[in-house]
Amino acid sequence: MSENLLSNIVILDVSSESVFFHYFIIATGMTSQHLQSSSASISRFLKDHDIKTNHKEGVSNGGWLLLDSQGITVHLFLETQRDRYALEDLWSTSKEILRLI
Repeated sequence: MSENLLSNIVILDVSSESVFFHYFIIATGMTSQHLQSSSASISRFLKDHDIKTNHKEGVSNGGWLLLDSQGITVHLFLETQRDRYALEDLWSTSKEILRLI
């Protein structure tokens, strides 16, 4: 169902700028509950593929969640928070691997 999909998904290769992770994924959710359920789905996917989640941070009602897993960092935002933090601008020198609007 399309209401379960995250939007404006960007995958950046930050391996030349970071020693902590290789890929940076940014995506936008529609509501706080959507961020929470998307985070849970991503965590299950990683676990099912034997990828350990090292760290989780943020709260969905704050408009931002982070999942940190073996070389991959995932940021899930509500649109207002995504605009506020402007992480794509911060990592603008990184190679964009994929963008799904």
